[in-house]
Amino acid sequence: MKAYDILAYLLEHLEPNSVTALITNDGIPLMLSKDSDYEISVYICKDENVKKFHKEFDKPTIHRAVIELLEEISSYLGKEIGELNISNSVKFEDCVPKRQEVKRERPQKKRVAETKNLVEEMRKLPSAYNIIPLFTDNGKLIAIVLENLSLISTDKIVKSISRVSDGNISPINADPVTIIYVLSTLKFDLQKGNPFSSYEKYTFFTALYQDLGEIGEEGEFQNRKMKKKQGKFFSVTPKGLLKPIPLEFLDISREKKNTLNVGYFIHDGEKFVKLNSFDLFEYHEKNIFTINSYLFSSFIVTQKDFKVEYQNFDKLISNFVNNVISKGVGAKYVKDVFELERILYDIQYVRTVAGNEISIVDPISLWYYRNKGEDVRLCDSCELKDKVELWNRIIKGFYREFLL
Repeated sequence: MKAYDILAYLLEHLEPNSVTALITNDGIPLMLSKDSDYEISVYICKDENVKKFHKEFDKPTIHRAVIELLEEISSYLGKEIGELNISNSVKFEDCVPKRQEVKRERPQKKRVAETKNLVEEMRKLPSAYNIIPLFTDNGKLIAIVLENLSLISTDKIVKSISRVSDGNISPINADPVTIIYVLSTLKFDLQKGNPFSSYEKYTFFTALYQDLGEIGEEGEFQNRKMKKKQGKFFSVTPKGLLKPIPLEFLDISREKKNTLNVGYFIHDGEKFVKLNSFDLFEYHEKNIFTINSYLFSSFIVTQKDFKVEYQNFDKLISNFVNNVISKGVGAKYVKDVFELERILYDIQYVRTVAGNEISIVDPISLWYYRNKGEDVRLCDSCELKDKVELWNRIIKGFYREFLL
């Protein structure tokens, strides 16, 4: 069969976690693995060596993924791949060295152990720090520390953002936009949660969602009756692939229909609870906090060494416009989003843009300097430089698929 036709068919029709063996006309075996609905891996056996090609895609980009796969495979083999045929899988298995699996497993265990140690170091509190109160639990306050993004439990009960220093606690006047920027980086990985904002069974995070209304049931959180709602959330990968996800959550507020909200959530190990939210379209309209600012703030969790790949962020923008706002109430913001993407410097996390790299500051640096009334820059020599470096080391490669 034509190589393009058979690959396109397999990408569209294979079930996730299924494997198909293929072979070229001149006898080179390939194995195609459907890793998820929109993720594919192709392994090629050549001269007893195995080469892996990986693609993430969505419905609009499936055919582009096929073309790119064929181009990369052809380049690797040094010749154009015109035809592919289904092969006997046993023949292919004989060509895959079993050492591949061992090679992948051991570094993973080492990485998990290292990350745990780094998180423990990150959670150590500086001598003075600022907290955002979230809720009380058995007479203790659960709060977010802005200097290390950690969730803590404390005996000191306050109702506003406060500073803790030498055992004393006092309210502070914090810039609300800076707080939105910082909290927007606290995301929820669908498999691993959040490495920072977790305490015992609780995980705090922000997420974009559409309120689809009550579903006729009630739930309870902290002895408080709350309405159970259905929401349309969105997951995203580091490659910018985006897909809708239906999730139930508890809420006490009544929100307007046909809008897009940024919610502050707690996951208690069983259920999602919304603590607060704001209308992203309204904030965008009033130029308080733009759609692009939220998207980029969320996407910096994909960074590596304080750099975000522009190509992947651009893909997120395109997917967000095509799949979330272009056909709904947010259609009037489409032009805005595309134009503002070209003006990345308006987003406070952005330092420079060069080629495919967007150099960034981290949320700890942003908070540190904005709280002091100074220009935002990377905190590489200030008193929180160790926390900044820990943030970079922990978050690098942590998120695989997270709630936008």
